[in-house]
Amino acid sequence: MSTWAAEHPLGLFGPMTAAVRETGMAEPFPGAFDAGGYCLNVADLTDLLQAAGFGDVGVQTVELDATWPTAEAATSTLLGTPFGPLVSALPADAQQQVRARLASMLGESAGGVTVRTVSNIARGTK
Repeated sequence: MSTWAAEHPLGLFGPMTAAVRETGMAEPFPGAFDAGGYCLNVADLTDLLQAAGFGDVGVQTVELDATWPTAEAATSTLLGTPFGPLVSALPADAQQQVRARLASMLGESAGGVTVRTVSNIARGTK
C-alpha cells in the first residue's frame, strides 16, 4: 500500500490544488482541496495496518522525481485530474490563468520542470 508522505510537500498535487483553489472554483468532490485526505505519515500508516491485523509491518519512504520538458507539459497534467473538467469548462483566458499560476508555483529551468513526490510505501503480512 502506498500513500503520499505527510512529512513532505505534496509533489505536483499540492501546487495544483493551490492554483485551482485560488480561482475560487468549487471542489470537484468534498475534501478535494484537503491534502490531509491524501497523505499519511509513517507512524499513522503503520498503526492503520497493524490495527487491520497485519503483522511484520514495514514502511519505507521513497522519493520520485517527475520531469516534464516544459512548464506547458507539466501544467497539462491538470487536465487528467478531478480538477480537469472544471478547468476545461472555464473560458480560455481563465484556463490560461490557472495554468500560468500553476507554472509559476512549479518553476522552470533549462531542463524543464522537475517535481519531487514522496510516498510512504507499506507492506505487511496477514
